[in-house]
Amino acid sequence: MSFSTQSVQGTRAPLGTSGIGEQLRIGFITHLDQHDNLDTIFADNIRLIRELERQGYDSAWIATRHFNAGWAALPSPFAFLGAAAAVTERIDLGTAVLPLVLDDPVRVAEEASVIDHYSGGRLLLGVGKGVPSDSFHVFEGWNSDRDRNFVDKVDRLHWALEGNRVEGGSASIWPPNTNLEGRIFHGSSNIETIRNAAIKGDGLILERFGNGPERTPENRRAFHQRQADSVIEYRRVFAETWGDTRTPYVITSRTAFDGPTTQEALEDFGARTARWLEQAELVGRADPAHTTEQKLLSDNAIWGDGAELAADLLSDPTIALSDELVLGIHPAAHTTDEAISHAAALLNDVVPLVRRGWAAQRAELNLSPVPQTIGEKS
Repeated sequence: MSFSTQSVQGTRAPLGTSGIGEQLRIGFITHLDQHDNLDTIFADNIRLIRELERQGYDSAWIATRHFNAGWAALPSPFAFLGAAAAVTERIDLGTAVLPLVLDDPVRVAEEASVIDHYSGGRLLLGVGKGVPSDSFHVFEGWNSDRDRNFVDKVDRLHWALEGNRVEGGSASIWPPNTNLEGRIFHGSSNIETIRNAAIKGDGLILERFGNGPERTPENRRAFHQRQADSVIEYRRVFAETWGDTRTPYVITSRTAFDGPTTQEALEDFGARTARWLEQAELVGRADPAHTTEQKLLSDNAIWGDGAELAADLLSDPTIALSDELVLGIHPAAHTTDEAISHAAALLNDVVPLVRRGWAAQRAELNLSPVPQTIGEKS
């Protein structure tokens, strides 16, 4: 179920070929953190994406971070996405998220446009401000006012994708790709940035875990509610700005670690996240007095069998307000084969239950499917 790359009745929103809202789309995210052998890690994750397509995932997402932050190995996504596009046919390919504030948005537009044309309209361009770092000043594009810088560069990205003529020159940006405008997604927890995404007619990506005081086990549900409230505000501003001419689109990311029983899943998950939790303590993001279970809950990570995972996801009010759910097992240490196995278990054992519950919740919220005149198959 790939996104349409054609404008329909003036709409350049993300258009699902079967109509947005008919079924929750499911993605899987990799941080390319399975090991640190740079000679093989990229090829291993191309294999993972091929398997995700074979399993039936709608989208594959790659974490894009600089300086190996969080052991994410991919600082620049475009060569990798080109390789992934070459060996897949259907699955959408997403960045979660490209730190646009460090880049030249015109160059990003050129790269993204080429990849999107090459892949047949399968690129989902998630952009953001990047995981905070004290070293971003090494990039020429860095500006300490991240919020203003991001807004300006998103505007410039849109301008470039339209193929506009260069100010003071004779050339125009090439190759243009106005269809990609409907597949740009802002990754942010800042409410003003979220409102701006709606005003621009772009999609929204919600982060996996909270910030500061939200990262405690007792505040996990408050974090969910804060995200749900931000989605409601995004949809309100989107509707106020665009009416029925464009379609809002929300993507939510969650960590879900499957196992035969709750206890077995927790023991396995706890052992595989030991490195992550130790680092979290060192930087003051985790409380050393907390148990492993409490630390994982602080990171909004869940574990258990299929029914337990589905029930927990459906108890999160953000899920019903989302159009796509991106699952992953990061920060667990794992092999590529184990990642493939976990992805299959989530898709087979968790997703059917979540999709049924999601459809019922959407009906209660009166978030009905988009009419086929907007999401018509192409």
